[in-house]
Amino acid sequence: MWRRLTREPLVHFILAGLVLFALAEHHRRATDQYRIVITPARIAQLTSAYAAEFGSPPPPAMLPRLIDDYVSGEVLLREGLARGFDRDDEIVRRRVIQKVEFLEQDMASVPEPSAAELRGWYANNSARYAQAARVDFSQIFFAAEAANAAPMRRQAAAVLANLSPATARAPELGDSFPDRFDFSGFGPDEARRLFGEGELSAALFKAPIGHWAGPFRSAFGWHLVRVSQAKPRGVPAFEAVRDQAMKDYMSEARAAENARRLAALRARYRVVRE
Repeated sequence: MWRRLTREPLVHFILAGLVLFALAEHHRRATDQYRIVITPARIAQLTSAYAAEFGSPPPPAMLPRLIDDYVSGEVLLREGLARGFDRDDEIVRRRVIQKVEFLEQDMASVPEPSAAELRGWYANNSARYAQAARVDFSQIFFAAEAANAAPMRRQAAAVLANLSPATARAPELGDSFPDRFDFSGFGPDEARRLFGEGELSAALFKAPIGHWAGPFRSAFGWHLVRVSQAKPRGVPAFEAVRDQAMKDYMSEARAAENARRLAALRARYRVVRE
């Protein structure tokens, strides 16, 4: 009897109808705006989010509130989407872009370079690790404005004429200065920040070592300086910056891989200009 029933066209028609109905019902449930399903996975996600924020899982009495808050938010979200609030909204657009970037970038595993590869990369990029010149020096300062610049320069020159190279420091021979009188490991950027783009900022790194020199003009006035030690600009040895070179290499490699993944995503799309 069952074999005869399975051969009946009417039975086939009924079975096909049931399958289509089941598929339609599944689609309706999946796309029903007004149907919110709280799955075990959703509860686990809410619990995990709470623990990440507060350091421990939510108390049992808190879970219904978390679910209720989620439902309220989901209702508002779906209402907003139904009304088209997500369209032509730059803030929403940026947030979506940021989220996709976060998910797509740094997903690929970038292998660390071999010792030879890293050394080769450093050789091609050593200029970025060049270290600026550095000096240790002491100064004698003479405050001067435009009105008395010339007399103060003559005063500074007179003090210089009586200074012995053996005198390591003599700030008392000049005026008070708003910063220090003695500097160590002083670089060009620091000189420009403190003294301004003037004669002194350049002269510091050309002055003779172990001798008083000047007077040199700055934004404050005139300066006599005695450089006790100077370290010229140079590129450090590979071993001295190996760890930083590794970080920079990996950062570049990840950036290149991110760019490759973005290019692969873009390749799926066709850009049409109207």
